[in-house]
Amino acid sequence: MGQVTPQRSNHLTNELVVVILKARRQEMILGVLTSIKARVLSDDMTRHGTIMVAFGLVAGLVNYLFQLTMGIMLTSAQYGTLYSLLSLLGIVSIFSSAIHTSVTKFASKFKAQGKLNMVNYLWRFSLKRSLLFGLAGFLVLSLLSPLISRFLNMDNYWYLIILLLSLIVTFVLAVNYGILRGLQRFLPLGYSNVLNAIMKLSVAALLVYLGLGVYGGLLGLLIAGLIVLTVTRLFLKDLAGAGSEKVEISGLHSYAGLTLLAIATFTVLTNIDVILVKHYLSPDITGNYSVIAVLGKIALIAPGGIVIAMFPKTSELFETNSAHRPALLKAILLTLLLAGGAVMIYWLFSEFIVNFLFGDKYPLVTPYLFKYSIAMLLFATSYVLMNYFLSLNQTKVAYSFVVAMLLQLSLIISFHSNIAQIVNIMVISGALSVVLMLPFYLKMRRDHLRLLAAKSQ
Repeated sequence: MGQVTPQRSNHLTNELVVVILKARRQEMILGVLTSIKARVLSDDMTRHGTIMVAFGLVAGLVNYLFQLTMGIMLTSAQYGTLYSLLSLLGIVSIFSSAIHTSVTKFASKFKAQGKLNMVNYLWRFSLKRSLLFGLAGFLVLSLLSPLISRFLNMDNYWYLIILLLSLIVTFVLAVNYGILRGLQRFLPLGYSNVLNAIMKLSVAALLVYLGLGVYGGLLGLLIAGLIVLTVTRLFLKDLAGAGSEKVEISGLHSYAGLTLLAIATFTVLTNIDVILVKHYLSPDITGNYSVIAVLGKIALIAPGGIVIAMFPKTSELFETNSAHRPALLKAILLTLLLAGGAVMIYWLFSEFIVNFLFGDKYPLVTPYLFKYSIAMLLFATSYVLMNYFLSLNQTKVAYSFVVAMLLQLSLIISFHSNIAQIVNIMVISGALSVVLMLPFYLKMRRDHLRLLAAKSQ
């Protein structure tokens, strides 16, 4: 029998200690993950926000694949035409975003009152109005199609006509999305968004493969929209059994008007920099800046699902005179975690990411990517606050974004000699958009304290 030497005994002891430490570390990590899972499952804001972020990331990935696929399958000239038309649709779709947000607000209000019949009436009323609005837009823009086509250097008016038909579907679909969101039916809403992206990619790829070129890409949008319109209608078919009490929806148009202003100005704040860089700086610098914007905007886009989940919740809590600030704080925390994660990645690995994706094609990207992502984090925070106040009927928040937008435009027009100046202006604009939310937050706090004082008497 061999003897265990002191050295062998110490070695065995050390191995045992290592095994025990590893087991405890694994147990601790498992405990933390279990705690996080329990918190996510028990908290509506966190659970629904996480669900919508996941759906948003999947839909975003499929939409990216759509762009990539179209870029591969179409010629350079054809893809340029398609991309310019899609950009035009994105600009006009600001109106559909206003419709979506307004319908969400009033649907959540009627849900809070327990009146599904009023939600049903709002749904049907809004469908008719949006359809008429879409048809009017279709007619006006169709008449202007020669001018628009000439501006976009296109000699085919039918491209624009197909695009405008998609616009009608987009307006009507915004109503269905708004009702689903207002009723907090987040799973059907998320499925619909992902389905839209998948059908758009599949149909467009098939039609382009069959030789339809740009027509195929545009028809993919239109057909996918019609399919999802039918699907979302099925998700809402139970509303028909709730009746359709005719009610006066007071304040809908004024609310929609200021909501449109808020969304439009925020869109300008987060997109006009690329356009002005294209105007003021050289093509090479513009290319570098475009990459900075595309990568940096991940910090803005990634937490977008949080706002989708928060808005109807804070709206319903407001309508029932319940505490809604905790939902805001959770939404901000989740936004900072997601957007802040992107910022940290760019801080630590921006050079690796840029080199991995583009090699040395864009040498001016790395020094500014981290700072630009900070600007997007600030804009993401202000977007959460904007939607929070809109959910509380504080529509005058739109004027704050007008102020931030005007300052941003003034600064870029005055200082635009290099990328550094533009990126610094974006950070300033993002910070200002957050600071300008402070008066609305303080007013909300005063109103809340006044309400509590009145209840205690």
